[in-house]
Amino acid sequence: MAKTNDINSTEKLLNVIRGAKQPFPPVIDGREQLSPKEKRPDRTSSNFPRLFAAKHRVQVGVDIGQNVISFAKMTKTSEGKPLLVDQKIVKFGKQTSPGFGDFNNLLKSSLTAFAGSLDECDIWTMMDATEVNVFRLKIPIVPKKQLSNVIYWAAKKENPIDEKDAVFDYEVQGKISDQGIPKYSVMVYSAPRSEVEKVKSIFSSAGIHLAGITIAPFAVQNLFRKEWINAGGSSFASIFISDDFSRIDIYRKSDLVMTRGIKTGISSMIEAINESMAEASVVQKFDKESVQKILNDLAEDPGKWLKDENSVNWVQSGILEMMTPALERLLRQIERTLEYYTASVGYEKVDKVYISSVPNVFYYPLFQYISEHLVAKSEMLDPFQSVNASASGASLSRVEKTSLAGVIGLALSDNKHTPNVIFTYVHKQQDITRRMINRGIMAAFAATLSVCFIIMIFQANEARQLANQKVKLEKELSLFSPKLSKDQIDVMAKEMKMR
Repeated sequence: MAKTNDINSTEKLLNVIRGAKQPFPPVIDGREQLSPKEKRPDRTSSNFPRLFAAKHRVQVGVDIGQNVISFAKMTKTSEGKPLLVDQKIVKFGKQTSPGFGDFNNLLKSSLTAFAGSLDECDIWTMMDATEVNVFRLKIPIVPKKQLSNVIYWAAKKENPIDEKDAVFDYEVQGKISDQGIPKYSVMVYSAPRSEVEKVKSIFSSAGIHLAGITIAPFAVQNLFRKEWINAGGSSFASIFISDDFSRIDIYRKSDLVMTRGIKTGISSMIEAINESMAEASVVQKFDKESVQKILNDLAEDPGKWLKDENSVNWVQSGILEMMTPALERLLRQIERTLEYYTASVGYEKVDKVYISSVPNVFYYPLFQYISEHLVAKSEMLDPFQSVNASASGASLSRVEKTSLAGVIGLALSDNKHTPNVIFTYVHKQQDITRRMINRGIMAAFAATLSVCFIIMIFQANEARQLANQKVKLEKELSLFSPKLSKDQIDVMAKEMKMR
């Protein structure tokens, strides 16, 4: 009696001759394998297309200021250019402190109402720029693999950094010539880890995941790097007037070259007003909010007089005169910084200055005063002059427009153009390695597919040859007389075995 293997082999041969499919499923370890149609769907293969699917993301900037939260939402046009969808300013009282329950609820609810689903948003915010040390280095041209180490040790020599307490990052901003020697121009910065964690905890306690944390000078830098605002000249500066301080940032070809904090702010100007009032024998001392309200009322109509509840007459020209000592201090610091940039750093003169401030201040008269006393051309930092700005910005005042420059810059952020304290050069190198591994896997997968395709073509060609051979054999069999049947072949096979 023939063995089962022999019968299977014979059946397979006959089926091949007949052009039939394999009669039995292959058996491995005594278990039948399911046919492709019977197999359960593979989760990995069903998720595979996600590697190629580019999901649309919305960039959202969140700037937490003094008693105010500013939001900006950015998407992209069909040409891939940034498009400002909306902006919003939410005010909160002094009794509400960041990181606590009431503020967390306000932040989460306001952000969700403004941006929609947070899972589809990349959320950027900023930390205190005064806590971050920004400086520049000139690094010799070295192989790419050695560049990170060379920059790290050069930065540590220039400004000692303890990585346990500080986040270190850098950005290579191209090649320069240093006394005829080609070098890399590198921007380096370090930030206290405690301050970074403080910002992260404010958002995490509200259940918000951050894509990035940067500082205001880098957020403003985005406006120029992304060509949201066309600065025109080679070197330009941005002056920001805040409540308790001011800041001057100098840019060259859209790259931040230096930033400096100035202690003079709106509070200093209000103190100067109170000092002038004291000298004029006005006993009443005015609080900050009262003076700001008067200043804003006068800013709307510079020519009018105001008489407050204490019968004190207020006029814009008189207020500017009282603020002059503080304004002169601010101007001196600005001029010294601009002179240092040209004389010590060695760059060309700043030919344009952009001025902005926090909301609710005596803004336009300040702008006029500063612009009249600076040699460089002055201009308000208006992020709504872009053709891709939202139409709703038309209803905002000049003060509100300039105060939103920072948060709109945040909404323009990405890890390619914006320094990010929670995604430093270390993370970028890891990301590059991960991408290389993924590309290698994809290349191996493509090669495997190619081999399978070649095998499939080869098998199809072999099947055609067998089909042709079958036709030929059938013609030869038809010539035999009498015609052989399966039973006759079995009898003949038994007779051959018995011999």
